[in-house]
Amino acid sequence: MDLFFLSGLIFFTLFLAGSFAYLFCNEFKSSYSNLPPGNMGLPFIGESLDFLNTGRKGHPEKFTYDRIAKYYSPIFKTSILAEPTVVVCGAPSNKFLFSNENKLVQAWWPDSVNKIFPSSTQTSSKEESKKIRKMVPNFLKPEALMRYIGMMDSIAQRHFEAG
Repeated sequence: MDLFFLSGLIFFTLFLAGSFAYLFCNEFKSSYSNLPPGNMGLPFIGESLDFLNTGRKGHPEKFTYDRIAKYYSPIFKTSILAEPTVVVCGAPSNKFLFSNENKLVQAWWPDSVNKIFPSSTQTSSKEESKKIRKMVPNFLKPEALMRYIGMMDSIAQRHFEAG
């Protein structure tokens, strides 16, 4: 009786694990079927480790260049920081993307950005996108940057003296 119970438990566990893997793989593939070439990487991790590793080595653009060469396309899909992502490179691709904003593509913010800048439930994603887009250039105006030049200069001087 003990052997029968143990073998039944093992069979049931394997059946459950196989069913879960089959459903997960099919759902994962079908939800991204209309995307450019690319690799989504490992579940939940994606290609985050490779992306972070190239950045840590001081060459973050290598991640992008490697995939452009691998897929022979300036547009590819990947998964970075648990978010499915389509990377668009090059002037023609970016021109197409930004000239068709809110026509072919819809602006949205990842969960990490929504945690930093929580949006109200009364405004749409499109309105939120326009509001944040108007705010960002204010941070990059010469007047705003002038406040930080002294601090950035002293940090750079200390860095050069230490190196």
